Amino acid sequence: MLRPTTRVAVFQVAILLAVAAVAYVVQGEKTALSAAYGVAVTLLGSLLMLARERESESHSEWTAQRQLGQFFRLAAERYLLAGSLLALGFLSGKVDPLALITGFVAGQFGWLAALKK
Repeated sequence: MLRPTTRVAVFQVAILLAVAAVAYVVQGEKTALSAAYGVAVTLLGSLLMLARERESESHSEWTAQRQLGQFFRLAAERYLLAGSLLALGFLSGKVDPLALITGFVAGQFGWLAALKK
């Protein structure tokens, strides 16, 4: 059985492929790439969380206070990562903004899909 964070990443990869395929059929290549980029931003945040989770598991000697500090650090890293990558996409001028945001939101649904058993 996959750990919850890994299950989220798997669902997000599936969402990335589905969103890109639908966007390509409906609107074309630029929209598909923009939507895929949006989902990829979400996926990278999940992969960062997975990496931090594994790091935390390998340090059983960490105190609860240290674990909580790592959790807050992860939250800040994820916000900075998502904000920076979204800004980079928007400022590039090469993406369809609506498709990028739609992909980002669709990628967030990977969390909901992974919670359902």
